Amino acid sequence: MLMDNPWLTVATVVTVGVLRLMGDVIRWLAARSGERLRARTLAELVSRTAPGTVLTDHRPDGAALTIRRRAEERDGGGRGE
Repeated sequence: MLMDNPWLTVATVVTVGVLRLMGDVIRWLAARSGERLRARTLAELVSRTAPGTVLTDHRPDGAALTIRRRAEERDGGGRGE
């Protein structure tokens, strides 16, 4: 026997739908936050390496993020030398 009250059935279906949607949003936000953390970590690694370094982050889904450190020019450093 299903629920006798049709409003209770509607409320249950809506509640389950909203909870699933909230779960999807939370997973999406967590993935986005993880991507930002990976990018920041890669940028931090590059900043600690020699000029001309190239680092690539390969992901399981086939995507890749590549960061290159430019060769820094030191023509007096802007100090008037």
